[in-house]
Amino acid sequence: MVRLFSLKPLALALSVGFGATAAAQAADDLSLGSTCLNCSPEKLQKHAPSHADPAIKRSGEAPLPTDYTRITADKVEGKTNIKVRAEGDVIIERNDQVLNAQWVDYDQTNETVTAGDRFVLYQNGSTVSGSNLQYNLSDGTGVSRNARLEAEHDGRRLQSVSEQAEIQGNGRYKLTNTRFNTCSPGDASWFIKAQSIEADQSSGIGVAKNASLVFGGVPILYTPWVDFPLNGNRKSGLLVPNLSIGSDGLELDLPYYMNLAPNYDATIAPGFIARRGARLGGQFRYLNERFAGTAEGTWMPDDKKSVHNNRYQVKLDHRHRFNDQLRGGVEYHQVSDNDYYRDFYGREDIARNVNLNRQIWLNYDRELWGGRLNSYLGAQKYQTLANSDGYKDEPYSIMPRLSTHWEHNTGNAQINVFGQFTRFDHDTKQSGNRVVLYPAVKWDFHNSWGYIRPKIGVHSTYYDLDSAGGRSARTVSRTLPIINIDSGMTMERNISLWSDRYLQTLEPRLFYNYIPSKSQNDLPNFDTSENSFTYAQLFRENLYSGNDRINSANSISAAVQSRLLNPDNGAELFRAGIGQKFYLKNDNVQPDGSIGRYTRNRSDIVAFANGNVSDSVRIDLDVHYNQNEKRAESYSAGIRYNPAPGKTLSARYKYGRNEKIYLQSNGEYHYDKLNQIDLAAQWPVSPNLYAIARYNYEIKAKKPLEMLAGLEYKSGCGCWSASIVGQRYVTGLHSKKNAVFFNLQLKDLSNIGSNPFEKLRLAIPGYSKTNEVVKP
Repeated sequence: MVRLFSLKPLALALSVGFGATAAAQAADDLSLGSTCLNCSPEKLQKHAPSHADPAIKRSGEAPLPTDYTRITADKVEGKTNIKVRAEGDVIIERNDQVLNAQWVDYDQTNETVTAGDRFVLYQNGSTVSGSNLQYNLSDGTGVSRNARLEAEHDGRRLQSVSEQAEIQGNGRYKLTNTRFNTCSPGDASWFIKAQSIEADQSSGIGVAKNASLVFGGVPILYTPWVDFPLNGNRKSGLLVPNLSIGSDGLELDLPYYMNLAPNYDATIAPGFIARRGARLGGQFRYLNERFAGTAEGTWMPDDKKSVHNNRYQVKLDHRHRFNDQLRGGVEYHQVSDNDYYRDFYGREDIARNVNLNRQIWLNYDRELWGGRLNSYLGAQKYQTLANSDGYKDEPYSIMPRLSTHWEHNTGNAQINVFGQFTRFDHDTKQSGNRVVLYPAVKWDFHNSWGYIRPKIGVHSTYYDLDSAGGRSARTVSRTLPIINIDSGMTMERNISLWSDRYLQTLEPRLFYNYIPSKSQNDLPNFDTSENSFTYAQLFRENLYSGNDRINSANSISAAVQSRLLNPDNGAELFRAGIGQKFYLKNDNVQPDGSIGRYTRNRSDIVAFANGNVSDSVRIDLDVHYNQNEKRAESYSAGIRYNPAPGKTLSARYKYGRNEKIYLQSNGEYHYDKLNQIDLAAQWPVSPNLYAIARYNYEIKAKKPLEMLAGLEYKSGCGCWSASIVGQRYVTGLHSKKNAVFFNLQLKDLSNIGSNPFEKLRLAIPGYSKTNEVVKP
């Protein structure tokens, strides 16, 4: 090894400086700082150990060549190339290592130093301080008593105090009888207490033995062995348990994460539900340049609370890009029984998962004949879950479907050709093939203030139907011309409201639509349903979704909307509109395909208003008014006060005169009046404590559909946050469930419990994560 002073006269070999003060303080106790849970930066500064985050002093002289050593001190004595003692504000510099101490004995023959009574060592981005140190400058190894370690990597901070710290070189440490956390200096609101920890910064992994989590001075978890990431990277190991309490008692899962490769991983989670039994869950994720996906499942071999055993859920979602033109995918979802979602999930999940999707598809996209061609090939089938009365209405299976759409622009015209073949299969209903061909041409004449867009097309449908229910096989077809003209204007003006400037638009719109009347009650209904009557529906040529029903039309839709825009960036702040359809011919195709006749020549009125009326207040309003019967068919209104993140109050009301309420055992929907009020809030009750609540009440039934209340807290110093949320919700006509979610988040380490964020986001408009609102 080359030493700086071995190549120069003795007077230059040891550079003696005055006024360089080593700021090291001994870690003469094993305290990380204050254990106060109600932390604030002011309290933290007051209670932080004086030796926390010690500063490193450098000589300020020119950088040294590789493997040269420089010593700066108040007093230096000894023999060159043998042993040197330096005293008083000692600074030793070598490569990227800097050592500060009150005194140092330097053995030059083996490149070792002994330092005391207090020292600070900077090495590989970490700082070690303590009362004494034996250290090898050449290989970067050593040992210290009563040591404090401070390290930071990619914004993640680690601090520890230990009876003994072994510095093993290359960013590796072994800490004995240690305490560590990832908080700010002096914050010990929680820490891991372990018999030993081995940390390797190059691999980013730490291993603790006989470790316990101490929160607020109270041990709450223990493990004989655990490993954890030091730098936030993925790694294999035990994750913190998921814990919740509900109608089925305690629910506990113990997930284990496997970092199998940089582009795929897996998690396996054994657990149990107190009143039901043991279960096993797992997930496998993969990611490639051309494909990605997730496979997951849960299995419960013996459910003590249900007539069903061997209960399971399986999900697969795969996406594949074969080349720039061809993409594909597979989705598969299955559960063991009809009661699975009612027993294990909440109200929203039950409603969403009646028909579980199984689908495989290919999508092809390319330029063709000067236009754009998009083709789709897929097959789709469902697992339909029966309701609590045992009834289910299973949709048709699509086995398969081939769709093609070609679009070409020429001048002001846009040519569209849509073609589709579908095979519909069903176990109890009539099956068959359907072919759709719909060519159309639309012109676009526009300028800066308005547009006219006429369109003409021909919609042809051909059916080849199988025999079913005593009916013989047959073929049937339908061909209808479709003509419409869409036109509109946009007028703008600058206005001032409440001392703020806005750009206001006025946008009248007329839409003429013509489709001749044709009875369609001889056609099957494979995939068609009637769309809700909304403002947007005024400008659609077909009132039905799907291709089995096409309404007759000879009507004009007249509407006007106005928007408020930010004049500086064009952002939309508020929008309101009203519209109505005027019938020139009073007939219409009913959902069963028959022709119905109306005595009126005007449709219902629809109106809406939504957006911000101030920086902190938003309103949402939708109205559907039946002119013929002079009453509202439905309306909803909502107001939200959101003056700042973490502060939101909302009230919503929804009314429907004749809505689908639930599916009866005879297969028909029960229709009734819908009359609901929904109140929600998130509000601080102290600088770091937030209350959250939701109350969703059905007025006609005189019972709540969902009640939710909880508290969220984040330490003022940002080292931990916690939430507890209780929920009671309806799962069926005569059933309900309870749940309690508890979550403890430890900064840069892990979560304990079940994170309720997604439930709160859906339940409370304007909800913000508390740990993103409170800034330390």
